[in-house]
Amino acid sequence: MTIAIAATLSPEVLAADDVSEFKRIAVDYYKVYYTDLDSKKYRSMLTDDYLLLENGEIISLEKDVSLIPTPQADYQRKDTFDFRSVKIHKDVAYLVYFLKSDIRDKQEGARQREYLESMILRRDSGGRWRVALLHSTKQVAH
Repeated sequence: MTIAIAATLSPEVLAADDVSEFKRIAVDYYKVYYTDLDSKKYRSMLTDDYLLLENGEIISLEKDVSLIPTPQADYQRKDTFDFRSVKIHKDVAYLVYFLKSDIRDKQEGARQREYLESMILRRDSGGRWRVALLHSTKQVAH
């Protein structure tokens, strides 16, 4: 009986459970890139046709992976996310959020960056959600 009930749930109910997973993927995207510095894991989070749109440039998957920073003993980064929208349509999810990054290192000292971002996730044939596109717009202080 439980199986029949679960199978009849509306897509909206099932999608609500995915929202926290999508938010976790966005958070992990930055952690793996800037803190873990794990190019193999980062690559596994992306679709084969992934694109990064940043600073007016279209950056390919290969170029983005090649730009993962080198380890720095004094580098610290704390990212805070303010999710504004998470929408799901079949095998595609759309996230819109503000990202605030507090960064500290010996070379540049302490600084804060703020971005408005949109992320598109696609479910692959194995059922795994992967990042297909990230569009990042740096916010200018007024």
